[in-house]
Amino acid sequence: MALAKLPSATVDGITAAPTTVEVDVANGLPSFSIIGLADKLVDESRERVRSAIKNSGYKFPMSRITVHLAPSEIKKSGTHFDVPIAMSVLLADKQLNKTARLKESLVIGGLSLDGGLQPVRGVLILAEWAKKKGLKNLVLPQENSPEARLIEDINIIPVKSFREIVDWSNATIELAPFIETDYPVSSEGEEIWSQIRGQAQAKRAALIAAAGGHSILLHGPPGAGKTMLAKAMRTLLPKLSKSEQIEVIKIHSVAGLLSPDEAGAFSDRPLRSPHHSASHISVVGGGNSTIKPGEISLAHRGILFLDELPEFPRIVLESLRQPLEDKVVNVARAASRVRFPADFIMVATMNPCPCGWYESGIKECICLPSQIDRYRKKISGPIIDRIDMSIQMVPVSLKELQGKSTVVGNDLADNRQVVKRVWDNSQINYSTMNSGLSPKQISEHCQLNNDAQLLLEAAAKKFVITGRGFHKLLRVSRTIADVNEHQNIEAGDLAEALQYRFRS
Repeated sequence: MALAKLPSATVDGITAAPTTVEVDVANGLPSFSIIGLADKLVDESRERVRSAIKNSGYKFPMSRITVHLAPSEIKKSGTHFDVPIAMSVLLADKQLNKTARLKESLVIGGLSLDGGLQPVRGVLILAEWAKKKGLKNLVLPQENSPEARLIEDINIIPVKSFREIVDWSNATIELAPFIETDYPVSSEGEEIWSQIRGQAQAKRAALIAAAGGHSILLHGPPGAGKTMLAKAMRTLLPKLSKSEQIEVIKIHSVAGLLSPDEAGAFSDRPLRSPHHSASHISVVGGGNSTIKPGEISLAHRGILFLDELPEFPRIVLESLRQPLEDKVVNVARAASRVRFPADFIMVATMNPCPCGWYESGIKECICLPSQIDRYRKKISGPIIDRIDMSIQMVPVSLKELQGKSTVVGNDLADNRQVVKRVWDNSQINYSTMNSGLSPKQISEHCQLNNDAQLLLEAAAKKFVITGRGFHKLLRVSRTIADVNEHQNIEAGDLAEALQYRFRS
């Protein structure tokens, strides 16, 4: 009878908190208890561990077994504790020796009753922690290996069963490291973009929004192509870099939304499109036992598409204020507080009125003035002020729908090159996208020539420009100048930015 310890970690948001799995096998009445602020998911591992050990050909000790997950004040969650608990039980019962392989490895995984391994959440976070800890090997379920492969300088060893881990630890078998494979690449966005007819001005606005990372509101009657353009915008954005891939996969892994194929081929930027009936928690993030990221964090480094914006509950819309400004969301509960990244491009759509045909010139609007006013007031002024760009989309004629797109400058390949060029310049010059320029950076890099300065002064007399609106106007102007390859912001750049500011 003895004590055994193995290093592990618990996932806290998108970071890992060090945890030590301590198991004491002592004389006394047979029992199996887990202490150390473990949630119900970890507490249930007792039965999984018991059955997996017996069905893997080992003896489950009929002793007083105490599992302590230290430190006690940190809440522990996740089925990945199953394997280290089971290994520690065998170590404490002297059925397994702590070999050199085991000392330099992090072992994780959920257990089936027959001893097979089940995939777990948060693998990329645990792999990153193991590397920082100086561990050489990460032993994990086979299904999780495509996700962990993004962390370099650590051996990823996929396994199928608990028995394999024990035999590998004893050096009685050798396990092959993970081998990279080819994964399917989606071309859905390209197909949608190719189907868009007309809407040259809207496509131009989409290009500007994509190049600068600006939030944009598309408004117009039904059938104008708002939803199609919003969904196609993702195809303009550059592929995720290695560091961005790690950020995005961490979030999706914690949320339990990552399949093996997605983990291997996660190069496209995410596009999240919650329904307008989505709850506040599902959009912002939260939960009872474990805080999980919401849609705004799942859209990190990509696009959050809000179709029919006025139909979303007011509490959901107002909760977007802080993430749109700070690019993070703080989710606080009574027992814990988690910060999730939320750096996304918001693309929203709305109709001009409840029936959708107000001032469309196609169909008579049947809404009362009070209904139109009430519909538009569902979106508060502070939210409108946080939207960088707004574009009115008009219905496309039948001739345009039946013909081929011949608009110069809207070729997908050309637009992608423009967006990539602006992104690269922004990272080199500002270390951020144009939409994230600080007031200090705006004063340094958003210089207006004389004509643009005169135009700005005239616009200030005609329109109500808030302090926030002024900064957003200059950020969008900077993006347009970059697209047009102008060193300073010219009058034409500023004039185009002015027309994108929403005015009711």
